[in-house]
Amino acid sequence: MPGSDTDERGNERWRALAIAAAGGGTAMGLLLAELVPLLRRYCASQLARYGRGDWAEDMVQEIMLTVHLKLHTYDDAMPFLAWLYAVAKHKMIDALRRERIHHVPLEEAADVVDGGGEAPLAQRDLTQLLAQLKPPAGAIIQALKVEGASVKALAAQYGMSESNIKIVVHRGLRRLAEMMAKERA
Repeated sequence: MPGSDTDERGNERWRALAIAAAGGGTAMGLLLAELVPLLRRYCASQLARYGRGDWAEDMVQEIMLTVHLKLHTYDDAMPFLAWLYAVAKHKMIDALRRERIHHVPLEEAADVVDGGGEAPLAQRDLTQLLAQLKPPAGAIIQALKVEGASVKALAAQYGMSESNIKIVVHRGLRRLAEMMAKERA
């Protein structure tokens, strides 16, 4: 985990957190000022992995707002930095997901709908791989993962419990991974 809660600055942060959580006005400012450099480094390094290092400052601001608003949810029996980094991680994941969803060029979306490009080949390969699994694993995986059927509906359709459907899917996906690894070797 980045950072350490055991050094002298960590102790000051704990004290500032306790005062801020108790409602001390200037303590919140002290806490936030202490955390900004940590979050800048953390966000810059994590977002750079996805080519979005330029988002770091905006993410720090969003995370700091969340810390300010959600500080009351922090359990002081747990390490504060672990809570902080979890908040930061989830904010970055949300931002990356929003980016991915909202910036799909229309040309790419049309290819997916039309089945253009390599989609028919990929579907054929998937169908061939799924056919190699023991029945009904291939059909269940196809229905659940490709067609979007629910576990509950598949359990009713195949006369199995939901847990058994999940086990069949897990084992089938593991077997598919093994088959693909063997094919690549």
